[in-house]
Amino acid sequence: MTRFARIIIAILVSTFALFSISSGNSADLPTFRAISRGDLASDSIYFVMTDRFENGKSQNDEAFVGGGIFKSGFDPSSISYWHGGDFVGLTSRLPYIKNLGFTSIWITPPVVNAAIQGDSGGYHGYWGIDFTTIDPHLGTEAEFKNFVTKAHELGMKVIVDIVVNHTADIISSAVGMYTYRDSTDFPYKTSSGKTFDLTKFAGKSNFPQLNPKNSFPYPPLVSTYNKNIKKPAWLNDVSNYHNRGDSTFSGESNIYGDFFGLDDIFTEKPEVVRGMIDLWSSWITKFNIDGYRIDTAKHVNPEFWNAFLPKILAAAKNAGKKGFPIFGEVADSDPSYRATFLTNQSFPSVLDFGFQSKAMSFVQSQNQAYKMAELFNTDDYFTTATTSVYGQPTFLGNHDMGRVGYFLYNATFQDSELTCKRSFFANEVLFFSRGAPITYYGDEKGMTGDGGDKAARQDMFATQVPDWQKEYRACSEPIATRSAFEITNPLEGEISGIQSLIRENPALRSGTQQLRIARKSVVAMTRYLDGQEYLVLFNSGEESESVQFSVATDSTWTKIYGEMPDLTITGKNFNVTLPPISTSIFKADKKLASPSTLKVSLAPIDIDYSTENWLGLNATVTGDGYNQVNFQLRVKGSKNWVNLGTADKRTYAFDQLPSGLYRGFVQPRKFKSGTEIEVIAIAKNDGGAIAYSRIQRYKIKY
Repeated sequence: MTRFARIIIAILVSTFALFSISSGNSADLPTFRAISRGDLASDSIYFVMTDRFENGKSQNDEAFVGGGIFKSGFDPSSISYWHGGDFVGLTSRLPYIKNLGFTSIWITPPVVNAAIQGDSGGYHGYWGIDFTTIDPHLGTEAEFKNFVTKAHELGMKVIVDIVVNHTADIISSAVGMYTYRDSTDFPYKTSSGKTFDLTKFAGKSNFPQLNPKNSFPYPPLVSTYNKNIKKPAWLNDVSNYHNRGDSTFSGESNIYGDFFGLDDIFTEKPEVVRGMIDLWSSWITKFNIDGYRIDTAKHVNPEFWNAFLPKILAAAKNAGKKGFPIFGEVADSDPSYRATFLTNQSFPSVLDFGFQSKAMSFVQSQNQAYKMAELFNTDDYFTTATTSVYGQPTFLGNHDMGRVGYFLYNATFQDSELTCKRSFFANEVLFFSRGAPITYYGDEKGMTGDGGDKAARQDMFATQVPDWQKEYRACSEPIATRSAFEITNPLEGEISGIQSLIRENPALRSGTQQLRIARKSVVAMTRYLDGQEYLVLFNSGEESESVQFSVATDSTWTKIYGEMPDLTITGKNFNVTLPPISTSIFKADKKLASPSTLKVSLAPIDIDYSTENWLGLNATVTGDGYNQVNFQLRVKGSKNWVNLGTADKRTYAFDQLPSGLYRGFVQPRKFKSGTEIEVIAIAKNDGGAIAYSRIQRYKIKY
């Protein structure tokens, strides 16, 4: 062989290793799969507590039963009872929500609730007794259907809050005790009295028959009056509940215990699984709704979700829904734990409590930029073949923990001017960061409250609660006896303006997010879509702050939002001094040209100890452009590749994590110990260049 021929062969081999452009059609290598952003990735959500939003029909205030507070639960002067909001009123205010720029409305559960329970009413919707229809306090089925229709006419989705974990507190203990009884000491028994391990039968067709008299740790008791109060009818069978006593919110009681006394449904039973699938599938076809938020998701066993969620999504598809967003409430700030609901429990998305925790720290004080680095570096935990962090709903406050204004007012030591300024800043961080932002109704009106739960559920219509008439409102005066719709708060103008800007520049919602720097009080990140790069700058500090960083596009830049900072741009390098508590956004004046060649390298597979002991997949790609890196796996000896998901951004150097990594993960417990796996990384850019890494192998042991 001549020296020239050897050179040509070497070039060809090198070219195949770098690009492998046609390898996607190879019998042995997989085809690249793009990132899955999810049904919510381009949405913004307005969260409404229906009873507190607008009273459009006073005739239903007492649910047509009368009797005052002790029968209907209606008392608009108390924060604990029904106030009169309904679907007629909410429908009348749909143009207001639309004008704020929101694309989806999430409503609290509309099902029939226990009107009163203890010293409170079921105005919030989480104490259901009849799950088949609309609570008469809120209106009729026809009025609810009209609300959905009108929302659709305005181009908005309707997302319904649902509960499968529990019902209202109807079942008592026959022995009058409610302390949680652990399964170790009080195992379940079959109807014939034989003990069994529930974990071995959860969701299986051979689930044992149960008898209310001898199967449960606490013999269940229901009054004659309430014997048939629940719907569907199978919810009246007391053997369809765990009957173990009140949860301690630790260990197994998280799944089997009563949530603050509410009847905990036995979701391990096949008939319960079938019943829930039929029930919540029927709401899609009956009312034409567009998605579900699922309450108390972490208190239900995984087997249930893996059976229930695919069936619900299939029912939505059969009903003609192109997408059907579902997000679960997993009230935990640990990202690796929340991510298991996507990787192991079939959830398309979960509420981003991590964002709430980290971003709230950033927006309410200075020198907290590192919190955003911590947050964004865990985004890859939520990557699967069908999900990514872009589809996770983000928020800063809610109806349980309290409002964003409440947190800011306390953090600023009740400085009204500073609270207002930080309220503007909080909206900017929420709406310009990755994910689907949620605004809790009334935040745009400056509502703050003095705590969480009942204290954070103010009326939008003229309130009769004396404390709410007087309480502080961000960027506004106390509401007194006026309706919130009668006043204009500058925060609502800010929100509508931000959403208009995002519609004009979709990369700010749907584009790749790349963290560029998180230092002291400054966060700089770029957003990218279809060749267009944007730069988003935040300074949460009360003084100006200077930073230096680089971007991908060598261009001049135009400011499209916020204050004009002092800056010098040299090629791709920025030197910028940001004003205090400010946000600025720039748009590159020219498109980014993707390189025609790529090279991707996949590091050896190893355990990632920052997660649930998952296997970490770390890839690097040459250059500083925007790429998608798809990870695929096969068991050794198989020709079938399985898509693990796609990363579209690099890590930011922080703590022990180096910069520049595109990351994916493998859950080893999905395989038998001793299984040998093979993983490959496939990189692709907007120019169509594709490159394959070498295959990395790993033998799973545990």
